[in-house]
Amino acid sequence: MPKIPDDKNIFIKTLEWLCDSLASANIRYMITGGSAVGFWGHIRTTMDIDIVVQISGKQAENFLNSIKGAAYVDIEEAKRAVLEKRMFNVILNETCFKIDIIPLDEKNAYEAEKFKNRIKMNFQGREIFIIRPEDLIISKLLWSKSAGGSERQLKDAESIYELNRGTIDLSYIKKWVESLKIEKEFEKVT
Repeated sequence: MPKIPDDKNIFIKTLEWLCDSLASANIRYMITGGSAVGFWGHIRTTMDIDIVVQISGKQAENFLNSIKGAAYVDIEEAKRAVLEKRMFNVILNETCFKIDIIPLDEKNAYEAEKFKNRIKMNFQGREIFIIRPEDLIISKLLWSKSAGGSERQLKDAESIYELNRGTIDLSYIKKWVESLKIEKEFEKVT
């Protein structure tokens, strides 16, 4: 990855800025997607940071106003996205790295449980919140199914499963695999 002046790569610099900005705004979050694969599976390149946030309309307004000098964001579109529980993008000006911000849909039982189960982890000397490996496997299987059988999503799930085989809660995974009807995808991983 390209380096920026303080010798941190753009992913780390963006992730630190993002986590600090969310913490300053008292917004709970969870790193997910390709960014989280490197914590639980094989490291791979990713073109963005995916992050789920538990955010209200008022928090969103305060957060967006606090970052507008440091990042590109369509504030009005982001406010609508928060209210509609759909993803919006932020690009950190210093690194030009994209962030996909996904408002938590607390009415979705699996999404709410996945967020509740997030893990606090030390990363680069700071505490961050990240998706559990079990939930990342399930999420990757869901994304694979919705993308018509995405091999990248299945490979991510497989690497997480293999590298964490002795520590993951297999009964938890099987419960949600059955409930979410992603048994065929899970069979490809195991």
